[in-house]
Amino acid sequence: METVVREAAKILADDLTVAGAKRALAHLGLRFPATVEFDPYGEQELPKEPAVIKVSQPFIAHKTELGAVRVVDCVTAEAVRQMADAVSQAIGQKVTRVIAEERIAIPEGGEVLLSLLHDDSFGPVVVFGEGGRLTELRRSMVRWMPGESADAIAERLKTMPLAKAWFTPYRSQPAQADLDSWSRFLHSFGLMVEEFYRLRPDVIIRDLEINPVAFTGGEPVALDLLLTVSEAKKPEFNISRPSLERLQRSLMQAKGVAIAGVSTSDKQQLGAVIFQRLLKEFKGQTWAINPKGGEIEGHPVYKSVADLPQAPDVLVVALSARFTAATLRQAYEAFGDKLGTVLMLASGYDETSGGGAAAKELKEVIAQVGGTPVVGPNTMALFAQTGAVGDIKVDFLPQGRVTIPSFADPARNNVALILQSGARFASFLDRQPHIGFRWSVMVGNAYQVDVADGVALAAQDEAVKVVAVYCEGLSLGAGKRLAEAVKACRRAGKVVAIQKGGRTAQGAATARSHTASMSGSHEVFTDLLTQAGAYVVEAETEFLDLVRLASLLADKKAKGPNVFIINGAGYEGVLSADAISGFGLNLPKPPATVTEVLKPTLGSILDSTNNPADVGPAAPDRIYGPAVEAALESDIYDSCLFTVMPHGNGMTGVLPPYEASEELLGPSIIRLSRKFQKPIVVSVNGGAKYDGFRAYLAEHNIPVFPDGERAARALGLWYKLTR
Repeated sequence: METVVREAAKILADDLTVAGAKRALAHLGLRFPATVEFDPYGEQELPKEPAVIKVSQPFIAHKTELGAVRVVDCVTAEAVRQMADAVSQAIGQKVTRVIAEERIAIPEGGEVLLSLLHDDSFGPVVVFGEGGRLTELRRSMVRWMPGESADAIAERLKTMPLAKAWFTPYRSQPAQADLDSWSRFLHSFGLMVEEFYRLRPDVIIRDLEINPVAFTGGEPVALDLLLTVSEAKKPEFNISRPSLERLQRSLMQAKGVAIAGVSTSDKQQLGAVIFQRLLKEFKGQTWAINPKGGEIEGHPVYKSVADLPQAPDVLVVALSARFTAATLRQAYEAFGDKLGTVLMLASGYDETSGGGAAAKELKEVIAQVGGTPVVGPNTMALFAQTGAVGDIKVDFLPQGRVTIPSFADPARNNVALILQSGARFASFLDRQPHIGFRWSVMVGNAYQVDVADGVALAAQDEAVKVVAVYCEGLSLGAGKRLAEAVKACRRAGKVVAIQKGGRTAQGAATARSHTASMSGSHEVFTDLLTQAGAYVVEAETEFLDLVRLASLLADKKAKGPNVFIINGAGYEGVLSADAISGFGLNLPKPPATVTEVLKPTLGSILDSTNNPADVGPAAPDRIYGPAVEAALESDIYDSCLFTVMPHGNGMTGVLPPYEASEELLGPSIIRLSRKFQKPIVVSVNGGAKYDGFRAYLAEHNIPVFPDGERAARALGLWYKLTR
């Protein structure tokens, strides 16, 4: 098989035309119909049997819409000329070639599409889906990067709506194709693509579309092919990938930090604010740089980076765009590879008019500094709280405006935050007061260090259990690196949640083929990173909830799908059950040990044999703990959801003092959470009066949500990602 793949790739590399693509695919094992090509206005013998006649000009993408494809019982000169005349008039160019093609019988739903697209961030992408016009109408397709195994491809194909008809006998009809052999062909197709790009790195296949491929019940047959090629994009600057080891040392083992651009007179100036905060909080050396020199409160101010006593582990460049590139060059000339991470705060590059020259100058300098990690420009945060002396905490948020969350023992902090937006750093952390935030890299415009590098760093940090990413765009080739970093995180047992901003498909308006016109960057981004193991989040609340749950329950993974719900209001149980069912979770009825606890209190008013167990608003706190304990001690349940409706007269523990008795709701939940290695999630569906109870639970590492439905969704996501 390897020899066949290499030979097919060489055929395509040597003849990058539609004809060459057909020969390469045929060599790989894909059958094409027998064809005869001729001049529509010439004198030649025409085939007399039933056929499909097509205009074969390669630049016509949608032949059906132009009437450039016709099914005939007999190929006649008159039919061929009529079609050629109509198409010539429609395209404003004389048709010179027509083919008569063997007519293939296609069962209902048997038209499929196979395409190779190029995404600038991810590289080549294989697309398979429903073919013909269904491609655009139903948008039913799956995508993957070349190199996927045949088994993985088969699993992906089985998720498609028509898979049952394609690959299994259906309603007395035989299977239209063999799943195993077709998956092996698609695997070989991907290997051919990889080998092709090794042979021809100078070109890009923008779109190689085979539409339709006919699933005939026997051997699949390719009926039409389109090929679009362009020159490979070359990066304007040859910027090296950053050293992740140096970036990690800068984050957690820093000994010296320098700030270029510290005002000696204005205490509110950005560089001065950062300098003062580091003097108070950073245990190592802090140096100020200003061309005028002088001193600040007894600390010397150096006139240039080159004057520093040693290479800084972190260099914060708090200067305008016109001085940033020169400062970076000066620092590298002075210290070379001993220079740590450079954090560039200035904006005014790509995002403002007139910033092009400054951007070009800065990229030229970054290309000269090798693996020195350069974060930014337009960044604001490089922040760690691992509990180590060398933790770096650089941001310019006003003191007291943002709560930076942390576990009581900072060494247990387990969330890495990789962001493209500075404001996202502040808003995310301030809204998550009870997670174990470990470190963050805010990449800004990402001229060098980007989100893929941040996720790769998280993969290497054993203490990181949760990787939260906010991404707006990816540079050339960064998507493929990001997918590999996500896979590395998943192999290490970490959860990766990605929120994507700017989800509009790019370039779809100019795409020429079916797949390219509806396979914009967001669909590719979501599909490929989901396959890599990330959860690509659409909603803000989902992003916050998943990260919170993963941080608090990092070591508590549901071993099975069975959930016990106990609630004080019927509707909360109904909505929670609805939400949970969408994630493949089950709600088995409680065993006798649970009903024995509930029955004496509920009596004949409420049914104690259901799940969700609706105990009603009058149920006292003391029954919740024993009932849940009996449920979790059984072999039936793998996780538990408390949906607390705090307004009932029986529930006293939702108001202070929360620890007046061990039987109260709060102490009961905390005790159970410590006893069992099973996820326990709580919702408190009430107003501001119950914020104290929520905070009390959260301070004891209990995941708390404002309603049962949201809590159930979060629990479902946790199960989905960790099963």
